[in-house]
Amino acid sequence: MFIAVLALASCRSESTAPSSWIKPESTVLGCEDYQSLEVKPGVLYNNVWNKHADESGDGVQCLESRIVDGVIQYGWSWSWPEGKRVIYAYPQIKRGASPWAPKPNDDDRFPAKISSLQALELAFETETTTNGIHNLAASMWLTKEPIGDEAPNPSAIAAEVMIWTYSTRGHFNPAGKKAADIMVGGAQWEVWVDRNWKDVSGMNQNRWTYITYRSKENSMSANIDLMELLGHAVEQQLISADLYVSNLELGNEIMSGSGITWVKSFSVTVE
Repeated sequence: MFIAVLALASCRSESTAPSSWIKPESTVLGCEDYQSLEVKPGVLYNNVWNKHADESGDGVQCLESRIVDGVIQYGWSWSWPEGKRVIYAYPQIKRGASPWAPKPNDDDRFPAKISSLQALELAFETETTTNGIHNLAASMWLTKEPIGDEAPNPSAIAAEVMIWTYSTRGHFNPAGKKAADIMVGGAQWEVWVDRNWKDVSGMNQNRWTYITYRSKENSMSANIDLMELLGHAVEQQLISADLYVSNLELGNEIMSGSGITWVKSFSVTVE
């Protein structure tokens, strides 16, 4: 039996501007493509997986830090072109070893076989200022075999499970088709499924099942029992309980504009 706890707060921590955006004061930690930095909450990862879709070449994305009340907070900033219906990047904080970028792996609780898990929970709070289009989504890569931290292994991917808690007006719907509306932990979710998804950047040819749970209430903070959502996917035969949760990520899928996101808290419970 799966029991979920979900607490969605209001989206007041985001402000948007109609056309211009001024970056707030911060410390830039680096702007290299795919840069990784191990920080206290997890691993910051400057994921620019579809950067080549930016024909202007002017897009920039950086890892950032700031100090609030004596405490260091981490995040990422971006500036991507407007007017094109494409996702350029997914800057993020993560735990575990992604099949795309397994190093560094800061959490030996991953990979974790779904059938062996007793608890998998994600709690976070973020703050974003932007003038563009983006979402806020957690993602779990599910693999057919355990992923080590030696080398990328995207061929092992069986499924991708995303959990959207926020999206700006104008953002894409999740991939695939809407399959259901469900109630989890007192909150309503849409379920979107594509059983033959792929890397839309065109850089890889393997395919996998894509599942998105999109909250019907926008929020940039949440406490989610992911076992409930995985349990639903298993019960609906969308995934197998024999798959492994390779890692857990939280980030923004960015379509356009400039902005900055701060990760005020990020914690993962695995049992």
